[in-house]
Amino acid sequence: MAKGGKVKKKLQLPSARVAEEKRTGDPASLLPSSGNSNDRICWRFTHLDREGPWGLAPLDHDRILALITEMVKFESQTINELFHRGEWPGKCHDVHQLPNRAALDRLEGIGLPDMTKIWKLRIGGAGRLWGFLVGNVFHVIWWDPEHEVWPSKPKNT
Repeated sequence: MAKGGKVKKKLQLPSARVAEEKRTGDPASLLPSSGNSNDRICWRFTHLDREGPWGLAPLDHDRILALITEMVKFESQTINELFHRGEWPGKCHDVHQLPNRAALDRLEGIGLPDMTKIWKLRIGGAGRLWGFLVGNVFHVIWWDPEHEVWPSKPKNT
């Protein structure tokens, strides 16, 4: 009996047969399309700027789902396909050349002032996903739906 005179229930465990019938082993062999995951982009959100103007907090549920849907599309591509074809869909910039002073200040504010390169992925027309690339891992920093972090130069100027 447990404290207070109540009978303690025993937890029912599944039969051993359930575990025996499960496929176990290397996740690469169990997950579809995971065999070449080391070459394809994947995401980390540890350094996401939660307080700044380009965080995810202002987004509603539908906009978050739309962003994630676009990110999933990138997961079928290798880093080389995304970033080494020229301008799109991805590009790298020198951090010290960021034209938006607020972006440089935010990097300082989130503890990343010493980064030298920053990467962006174009999503939709103006939208840009900004972060740092380490191997095939894109560390998401900002979602910039209005193209404010690195605005385009006006045409014919």
